[in-house]
Amino acid sequence: MTLLASKLLLNIPDKDSERIEVLVQAGEYASKSEFIRFAIKQALYSDDRMEEFKAISSKLQKQTKSRKQVKEETEWAKAGTRKTVEKMLKQ
Repeated sequence: MTLLASKLLLNIPDKDSERIEVLVQAGEYASKSEFIRFAIKQALYSDDRMEEFKAISSKLQKQTKSRKQVKEETEWAKAGTRKTVEKMLKQ
């Protein structure tokens, strides 16, 4: 299985970097990268955050047209165009 990943270059205050380094040296995390991955996952996947994501996702789904709606609107526009062209040709 291939995992997709992105590299990020982060600028963080020296004070925060030093605190992370203390945790790494104490054996709480294997590396600064591991700490940052953990912190990101906590921020993204905490229970409160997941509820926010679900609400946002639901809102976006309601705003997005279904394929059926898009197809119906496209057919309606095509029919209108055909009628207009037919009228123009009859003149």
